[in-house]
Amino acid sequence: MSDTWVAILPAIFLLFFAGFGVVLLLWPSKVLRHFQNPLQPDTPLNRVQTRALGVIACLFVSVPISWSVTTFEGFHKNILLALWASLVLLPIFLWILWRYSSLKQMNRRYLAGEAEDPQWEFRMSVTFSSLLILIVVTAFLLATRGIYPK
Repeated sequence: MSDTWVAILPAIFLLFFAGFGVVLLLWPSKVLRHFQNPLQPDTPLNRVQTRALGVIACLFVSVPISWSVTTFEGFHKNILLALWASLVLLPIFLWILWRYSSLKQMNRRYLAGEAEDPQWEFRMSVTFSSLLILIVVTAFLLATRGIYPK
């Protein structure tokens, strides 16, 4: 019986963490409203930063999943490299988003007390989800061609 729990508990933990990562990625306002913190209110800037944490959480979950894929040896190594690179590259991506997108305008609208824009939230969800899919697909395609750290 104990061997069964040893196999089930990591899978349950992985599913829970994956679900939390997806919620961080797609619905950050629900997380910020549920776990209220006076130092981190539910603002557009904090929602974008929460989405970045969602990308990192989803990549973290994809590391053990990619380890179980034995077809391509380098897929796991590429995902692990992408996880480490995302810790450096996501803040740069957030800066570019802040500098050249409507995030600055959205934050001004929030400070002025105007209503939230659901279309903008949808665009940010699509942007970060596309970034995650792009990272995973790139890691997979590079592994199929034999390009991975050895």
